[in-house]
Amino acid sequence: AHDFVAAHGSEFDRLFLDTLLQERTAVELLEALARFQGPDGALAPTAGGGPADEDSTAAGLERLDALGLLDHPLPEAAAGYLMSRQNEDGSFGTPDQGEDARIARTGRLAGLLAKTPFARPSVLGRAEAWLGERWSVERVQGPTYAPILAYTHLLTQMQSEFADEALQWCGRELERGFRLQAFAPLATARVYLRARARSLPGATLDPGELVTALITQQRDDGSFPPDEQAPSAVAATLEACEALLRLS
Repeated sequence: AHDFVAAHGSEFDRLFLDTLLQERTAVELLEALARFQGPDGALAPTAGGGPADEDSTAAGLERLDALGLLDHPLPEAAAGYLMSRQNEDGSFGTPDQGEDARIARTGRLAGLLAKTPFARPSVLGRAEAWLGERWSVERVQGPTYAPILAYTHLLTQMQSEFADEALQWCGRELERGFRLQAFAPLATARVYLRARARSLPGATLDPGELVTALITQQRDDGSFPPDEQAPSAVAATLEACEALLRLS
């Protein structure tokens, strides 16, 4: 995996993986990421170019989350940018994206914010309330991956009146999706990574089983297959490395 990222990843991708493997210091990574941050705190894509937006800022924060580096002036500014993007009703995203997409975005951004020491309680409370109004068992049954990831991400990071029921159902449906091979090992592992957990309510899935399944997905060139959340082989490989380290 390291060889694949070294050959195909960006300079920042290589630096991130070296930091994850404790081969380089976090200081180097923070200095590199700071070059992608604008005056408003938004983070530009670290590979491929393009403007800074909610998605690229979230991607940068997810890299810092993987390294336990969310308590720093850089993520503080990025968190400030994301909070400024919250809608009055507590959601993130735009109405034209549709409710399902806004649920996914709200869970992702609010979950990240909840992991930082910089998020205002009012921001998290409004996001939790918006998601709570749209919670139903039927939304995650199927199983349906995006809402499982969204609800698990936020509700494992903060107190909520509907967390017990929602997390039980999310864990149950996540494991069912994995057992039915509807959810790939990397997608399943991602839910655990976002929750910062080795176990989830409602799920009896052993981390060792998930690690074994993930290893079998590695391709001959060292990479792991991409998916909607990690749309490139490099992104998927970096996330797989994080999962193998955290869940082993």
